[in-house]
Amino acid sequence: MNILIAARLAFSRILATKTRSGLTMLGIIIGVMSLIALVSVAQGATSGIQDQFKGLGARNLNITGTTSTSLTIDDVREIEKEPGIEIVSETVSGRATLSSNQASTRAQIVGVDSDYKTVVDPDIFVGSFLPDVETASDARLIVLSTTLATDLELDAFSIGSTIAVGSTEFTIVGILDDADGFGTRGTAYIPLETAFKYVAVPPYLSSITVQTINEEIVPEVTANLTALLKARHNITGEREADFVITDASQLLDAIGTVQQFLSLLLGGIASISLVVGGIGIMNIMLVSVRERTREIGIRRAIGAQQSQILTQFLIEAIVLSLVGGIIGVIIGEIVAYFLAQLGEWNFVLSPSMILASLGFSMFVGVVFGVWPARTASKLKPVEALRFE
Repeated sequence: MNILIAARLAFSRILATKTRSGLTMLGIIIGVMSLIALVSVAQGATSGIQDQFKGLGARNLNITGTTSTSLTIDDVREIEKEPGIEIVSETVSGRATLSSNQASTRAQIVGVDSDYKTVVDPDIFVGSFLPDVETASDARLIVLSTTLATDLELDAFSIGSTIAVGSTEFTIVGILDDADGFGTRGTAYIPLETAFKYVAVPPYLSSITVQTINEEIVPEVTANLTALLKARHNITGEREADFVITDASQLLDAIGTVQQFLSLLLGGIASISLVVGGIGIMNIMLVSVRERTREIGIRRAIGAQQSQILTQFLIEAIVLSLVGGIIGVIIGEIVAYFLAQLGEWNFVLSPSMILASLGFSMFVGVVFGVWPARTASKLKPVEALRFE
């Protein structure tokens, strides 16, 4: 039997039994929909996080201490002397209660120096970042993230008004757009010297951000800074360093690894539904073989070969799986799109994922369609014609 003819007969059979075919395909539809939606959401969320990390700058190195006393201002002065370094920015951080006239909340307070704005390039929603002249002073100025502003029930007209950090009044000079910025949600920024008075203890720092003159020398500068800080902190032999140096590429690689694992895990979970759907197809096809026993007997009696009967039933199983897969892909992408909008992350449409889902659904159709197809092809014409 010609494959195209068998496919046409399979479609005709599906259309003739719409309700049964729909219920048969339901497991495949749910399986593919889950696979597409879950993996798309995982890839979209990861893509959004990677975009945020890219915003940190390919030339930037971030040095963080493993204890609160690991890094000091003296470390910064020595780092500034290293070759290949363009800018060094220092920060301190602590937690405090922020209070407006309407609400209060606990938040991360970050003290930044005058170079921070150049290195990080924060995205201002309204107002401005801390003026350069003020970051070197102990002025009581503050920049909020939009998340914090919302928590404090403030709006764009709040620029110039005051809020309390602990028991001290600070003037709001800007609000950051934290929708796409990494590390800004739930964070407020104040001048470094001010932070040393209210939330941190000098001369200790929370982190140091280094911007190199170009991307190519990042590995070299990393090695030099590692050696410098180990020498300054008396880290010798196998003793573990009290600091960590990371760059954007390391963070992106780590995120990519997590994304691959997450996609495989979610894909494996969703694939269970496909296997269940395949079992459903096998059961319905076995019922169909029994119901069509006389039809099979008549076809065998007028000359149909075993291979032709096997091909017809196998193609029916594959068509059911493929059509279910296509419907599942469409629904899955729609679900993924709305979840992306709800979660405010990237919507990723992966052609390779779509093809893999359709290929796997067809594979399920083949695997679980073989037994019913073989059962149909093995029926003896005489016994089939006697079947009532």
